[in-house]
Amino acid sequence: MKTKHIALAAALLLGATAFKPQTGYKISGNIRGIENGVIYLTHQIGDQEIKDSTKITNGKFTFSGTIPEVMMYSIQIPKIREQKYFLLENKEISFDGHKDSLFNAKISGSPETDVYSGFYNGPWKIITAKAGKIYNAMDSATQKGKITLSPEQRKPFDDEFKNLDLLNQKAIKDYLLAHPSSVAVAAIVEERLINYNYPQQAAEMYALFKPEVKNSYFGKSIKASLDLLNKTAPGKVAPDFTMNDANGKPLKLSQLRGKYVLIDFWASWCVPCRKENPNVVAAYQKYHDQGFEILGVSLDSKKESWLKAIKDDGLGWKHVSELKGWTNTAATAYGVKSVPASFLLDKEGKVIAKDLRGEELTKKLSEIFKD
Repeated sequence: MKTKHIALAAALLLGATAFKPQTGYKISGNIRGIENGVIYLTHQIGDQEIKDSTKITNGKFTFSGTIPEVMMYSIQIPKIREQKYFLLENKEISFDGHKDSLFNAKISGSPETDVYSGFYNGPWKIITAKAGKIYNAMDSATQKGKITLSPEQRKPFDDEFKNLDLLNQKAIKDYLLAHPSSVAVAAIVEERLINYNYPQQAAEMYALFKPEVKNSYFGKSIKASLDLLNKTAPGKVAPDFTMNDANGKPLKLSQLRGKYVLIDFWASWCVPCRKENPNVVAAYQKYHDQGFEILGVSLDSKKESWLKAIKDDGLGWKHVSELKGWTNTAATAYGVKSVPASFLLDKEGKVIAKDLRGEELTKKLSEIFKD
């Protein structure tokens, strides 16, 4: 009987071991096009990139470890620009791809990655296809920026972009409701709404999250962004800042009090910014003498590119930059995650409106100056 009990206990212990919950992750990878080399598993926290590396041997590689929660990671190969983003979980995950097309690599074993990819391979493709058609039509109408459209000529394009925004929001909401407990949906909301300055829509989506999603890394990040964006909500005094102009002289935002000021976050490399510049130029020329000022805050890192864009686009207003790209202190203080982004201030420095573009900017200034 004693021997039988020992055998039974051993069997139960073996069973418990066999069904032991996954405590970490293991990525088993197959990479075609490289027999031997080095490959990286990377994670971005703010401006800091954290890397783990391992060897590729006979086209195979393995990463293993433990993460506290679902996070966004990427697989990178030295000297290859393209990389594969995915949501890392404490699971057995397989990776299969080619060095020349990492973006299309297949990842299996990660349910959160399946949800994340499902959005970008489905609803998002429809949205980007429609956006491409609008941009192509606009390029044709403006002869690729050589012609400035009148407000009447631009209105159909503005209307199409508004409809596209609504389609985008509906697609995200529908996807959220279909996957209410998925952390991946919070990652999508952050990427598509927080990072592109749609705080109201992001707040509405956040309210629909399950508690476990709100408490995830992405849920907390969205909440922190919304709290920051609330500091520049209409009626709030815009955060003051000082930054050097093109001549290296410091300019303080509060020095412009007494005028209506548009803080315009942009960059020379930003195509939508450059497309919007003719509309901002027209507004400046029309209302500057009536008390309208613009402060351009560039997220450029190269002074030559910044100054050339100012000259090429005829941007005759005040400009400042730290030439530090996305680490610009004003952009951080204002919660700017994408450009173009703008904040219209009244004479007391209070925010009137955000992200007015095209006809919307002209209409708002017309109301202010009653022309």
